[in-house]
Amino acid sequence: MEDYFSYTAQLFNPDEAHSKPEALKGIRVLDFSHVIFGPIAARLLADYGAEVIKLELPFYGDLWRPATYWGKYWKHSNPIWHNITKNKYFISVNLQLKESKELIYKMAEKADVVIENFAPGTADAWNIGYEKISKINPNIIFLSCSTYGQFGPMRYFPGWDLLAQGASGVLTLNGYPDTDIYYKLPDYVGDFVPGNFASLAVLMALYHRKKTGKGQYIDMAQTEGLMRMLYHYTYFSLTKEAIGRTGNTDPTMMPASIFKTADDKFLALACATAQQFENFTQAIGMPELASDPRFSETLERLKPDNAQALTKIAKDWIQSKSCTDILKLAGEKGFPAAEVADDYMIANEEWRRKRGSVVLFNDDVYGKLLIAGPSAQLSKTPSRTKWLARPLGYHNRLVLKKFLDLCEADIQDLERKKVIGTFDDRPGLKPPVYYNLNEDPIYNYGKEVKK
Repeated sequence: MEDYFSYTAQLFNPDEAHSKPEALKGIRVLDFSHVIFGPIAARLLADYGAEVIKLELPFYGDLWRPATYWGKYWKHSNPIWHNITKNKYFISVNLQLKESKELIYKMAEKADVVIENFAPGTADAWNIGYEKISKINPNIIFLSCSTYGQFGPMRYFPGWDLLAQGASGVLTLNGYPDTDIYYKLPDYVGDFVPGNFASLAVLMALYHRKKTGKGQYIDMAQTEGLMRMLYHYTYFSLTKEAIGRTGNTDPTMMPASIFKTADDKFLALACATAQQFENFTQAIGMPELASDPRFSETLERLKPDNAQALTKIAKDWIQSKSCTDILKLAGEKGFPAAEVADDYMIANEEWRRKRGSVVLFNDDVYGKLLIAGPSAQLSKTPSRTKWLARPLGYHNRLVLKKFLDLCEADIQDLERKKVIGTFDDRPGLKPPVYYNLNEDPIYNYGKEVKK
């Protein structure tokens, strides 16, 4: 065999992803979800080959379509929306009409998974919940995403990412000790993390169905997903003491914190083992610290006064060196350190592009956009991006003709009755101003395309 790293580079080569099979090919998902929590779960399945059909209201669409950070749009779209909803089929159906329910029931007959994140009880009240869908298709795997779950005393309380962060307890651990300021976890961690857990639950249910032939109902609560990131309450139940907030310091090793370098960059340093600590003391020219009674043993280094003193020593040394010099020493001497990456670094570092961790994707409609690659590399069945988000109702004809065998006359009748529809002039719903949908073969699937 050639050397290991050449072997793995070839095994996981992102340029070959599109030539490999898709792990979830043949799995069909009806995605009723909106905003981030549910859509992330559905998108992860789509990344690995599932046919995800996203249903939205005509002329209104998903709440996250027109929403965007600081009101900044890209080609009439929310740029973050593309990461959340890529690889999906977009169909716009009015759930309030009887004819719409019939379409959904027909799609459910051949679906494998349904995902929704309405308020608990809403899908059931609309007659598209698990009870109804499982009668149509007993093998269905039905995922309900909510903040507090489908049962229990908190089930009716409204919730978003920030509320879930608060109710899960994670905010009590984020920040600095001896302050009364709490910090929100960045972006929408309260949606993204439970969304990943939700997709994992779907995969487990699919595996169970493969063995038994039986579908099931999944109740995924944001608060519980976030709680699985942390187990501090177990420590409290035993000691009756809270671990508390630790700021930028890791309470299980020392020195371990985030420091500012001489060239105004930030550096993460974490010495987990005795050998790493000894290597660090050699690198900073203070080998005597390794035999200092305050620092020679791990438990001694973790005592508050000793930890504070050692952190001060590390801070003073790091402030005297450039980030590049410290990273060079870390490699030579053998202690763990990493520069704190900002958005510019993540977008431009060559190693991320080579691994496919960050992808400059060239989309047929939107052109080039930098998006996230796979969170895990699979050698045989890697994930891939096939297209970005699409205008509201973009796949109406393709889904209804290809998946439901409707004809053009049927579709025109549904349009006339406003059972299905597309977009109005709002950003996030419509295509880029330069793009001519009349010439798009997917949008006009089954029709003669105008040239």
